[in-house]
Amino acid sequence: MHLAFAAHAKNAATASACRRLMCEAEKQGFSCALLEEDDFRTTPDDAVIVAVGGDGNFIRTAQIACRHGLPLFGVNCGRVGFLTEWTEEDFCEALRMLKDGAYRIEDRAMLSVCVNGEPVRDCFNDLLVYKHSFSGVVKMSLGVDGQETGDLFGDGLIIATSTGATGYSLSAGGPIVFDGLEAMVVTPICAHTLHFRPVVCSMDSIVSIAMDGKGCLAADGDRFRTVSRGDVITITRSDRVTRIMTFRNRNLFRLISEKLT
Repeated sequence: MHLAFAAHAKNAATASACRRLMCEAEKQGFSCALLEEDDFRTTPDDAVIVAVGGDGNFIRTAQIACRHGLPLFGVNCGRVGFLTEWTEEDFCEALRMLKDGAYRIEDRAMLSVCVNGEPVRDCFNDLLVYKHSFSGVVKMSLGVDGQETGDLFGDGLIIATSTGATGYSLSAGGPIVFDGLEAMVVTPICAHTLHFRPVVCSMDSIVSIAMDGKGCLAADGDRFRTVSRGDVITITRSDRVTRIMTFRNRNLFRLISEKLT
């Protein structure tokens, strides 16, 4: 089996940990390579991507791996490590389970984002629609499957996948979504409209946001464009999926308690 390691090259501690993990994997008989983004195009079809670092690096790596249909798992070298199942200390166990085939691959649903009907981005974790200026509020009108759900006056909206529901959305007061449940979660940020509450809908729903002011869009933590009054943002299920390798059953609530306290 070929293991392709993806780490944040500018983080010296993470890069050093990645080299140690590669040495250990090679000792165990795995073929290993250190990847830059462009290297994914020549990665063998049976490769497994190992994202080394924190949740940010895992999400960035997932964005690339999904384009090539490659599965991935994470080794945590960051602070939280909610999405990364392993640590450097128990990496040998992960290698053993890989050899034994003691894992499963989950296809995690992703979001597709359009602005005024033009596809602009796919998201693995979440989309953030946020006000452009530090002060004041922005007005947005939310619709789900053609039904108007109300106007939001506030800082913005988070639209999260089930995977991303335990990230920024949860911190902003959004719900916990059980593992295996495909859902789209829409969570307001600092809403001045007291009736506006988080919305949970099907992953196959069509969520639309009509802007009545200037704002910006960020996908998976990457701010990528501005939007203006009159623009309509549409969020649907993406044709792509992210293939996540899981080795052990996890207790979501215990994980939240351990990682987010």
